[in-house]
Amino acid sequence: MATKKVGLQIYSIRDIYFKNPIEAFKLIKDCGYDAVDMFGNITMGAEELKKILDDLGLECCGWHTPWDYAGRPDMLEMFASYNKVIGNKYLIIPGLPGSYMKNSGTWLDAAKKINEIAVQLKKHGMFTGMHSHEGEFKPTEGSTDLPWDILAKNTTDDVVLQLDMGNTYQAGVEPVAVLKKYPGRAQTVHIKPYSKTRGMSAPIGEDDIDWVETVKFCNEKGKTEYFIVEYEEEDAKSGIKACIDNFRKYL
Repeated sequence: MATKKVGLQIYSIRDIYFKNPIEAFKLIKDCGYDAVDMFGNITMGAEELKKILDDLGLECCGWHTPWDYAGRPDMLEMFASYNKVIGNKYLIIPGLPGSYMKNSGTWLDAAKKINEIAVQLKKHGMFTGMHSHEGEFKPTEGSTDLPWDILAKNTTDDVVLQLDMGNTYQAGVEPVAVLKKYPGRAQTVHIKPYSKTRGMSAPIGEDDIDWVETVKFCNEKGKTEYFIVEYEEEDAKSGIKACIDNFRKYL
């Protein structure tokens, strides 16, 4: 089995990135990551970003794409062209406008819209997807339906179900159980730790998530291409290093 690549969601070290992007990318590489998962608006030219990543030996394994880009066909076309230059094929939606998050009907509307985005990106050989939060595992208003299940069951297999392990566990749900419901939809996943006693401050390996079974499923049936670490707590420099050192033990 080929070794899977491990990326870092740059939100983990956003303060460093906003002050000095090159310093942030160097830190990611020095910690031992293979790739970077971007977020937010464009802040530099595509060729410039591509050169920085190439010089450091990093790939772009995804971009958490603002709705202002994803939700408008003209902006999405622009952003697809930008990402083609930097070599990224995963334009993942990190969150939806509130109008889509009210009830089962509006979540269905969201699924339809995401399918439309997927069709537009498929022409470029790219994929969209949805990133999970705790709220996707709480019943919708007046229903027992979970938003994550609504999205999963009403989007095509071209739509990535980017499960965030820590957010899912925080909601009281075992991440591997969710992955098993939708095999082959986990092309990229967010490896975020969560501890019942320490919350998200515990690095990977010191938390409560069953990484052995989670990684096993991703490798065997999830069609996972990138494992993306996200560590949001203080002391990010030591935290992201501890996370990748411990996570590689499970690969």
